[in-house]
Amino acid sequence: MERITRADDRVHRPAGPWTPTVHRLLEHVHGRGFVGVPEPIAIGETVETVTFVAGTAGDYPWNQDIASEAALVTTARMLRHYHDAAADFPRSDTDVWSQAERLPVETIVHGDFAPYNCVYDGIAAVGIIDFDTAHPGPRVWDVASAVYRFAPFTTGGVEGGSAPLDARLARAAEFCRAYGLDERSRSVLVDTMLASLVALVTTIETEAAAGDPKFVSDLAHGHVELYRADVAWIEEHADAIRAAIG
Repeated sequence: MERITRADDRVHRPAGPWTPTVHRLLEHVHGRGFVGVPEPIAIGETVETVTFVAGTAGDYPWNQDIASEAALVTTARMLRHYHDAAADFPRSDTDVWSQAERLPVETIVHGDFAPYNCVYDGIAAVGIIDFDTAHPGPRVWDVASAVYRFAPFTTGGVEGGSAPLDARLARAAEFCRAYGLDERSRSVLVDTMLASLVALVTTIETEAAAGDPKFVSDLAHGHVELYRADVAWIEEHADAIRAAIG
């Protein structure tokens, strides 16, 4: 299982083959003026060291600030600023990513953009953490993940999941508006949400079968069944979601 530790303003995390590329990415976006990501410090044989991003992670259950509309809007704007900063990342033939490239490549997406990987100062989103799943891809890949998690469009009883459908549709539309999502991306957002959930199920099942402890645990805790139920729910409400986000 992953072990992440913090000492003062430094975080020590397990490193992978992709870590040197991710560190180049983090350095690049800092250089573009987006400072809401960890700064790379060192890479050892099995551990990386990065700076700690101060604030409160959006773990469940959300507090009142993180559940607010202001937090939703600042999260969307933060994601847009990150994508803009990463769009001209100088790619190399030696780059290693943990995820396959997705077309059309528009930026380096985070790959797991969700509340638990965002950091807040009160109602303001101030940072993004855990870039292990970063990879080249379309902006809508992260936006779809965000809409799924922040609306939210899940059946699992997470924060906001029991809210009326109209309220969740409004949050989805507000996130897309605050991000400034273009018309083409809006037209494929629902399909992208579904594709990302199917990919997640495949990853969990494949890695669990290979014996990865994290994914064995995810499988045992019913994550696959949850995501399949979410796929069915999104398919049922796909027309309403498309109409809401325009």
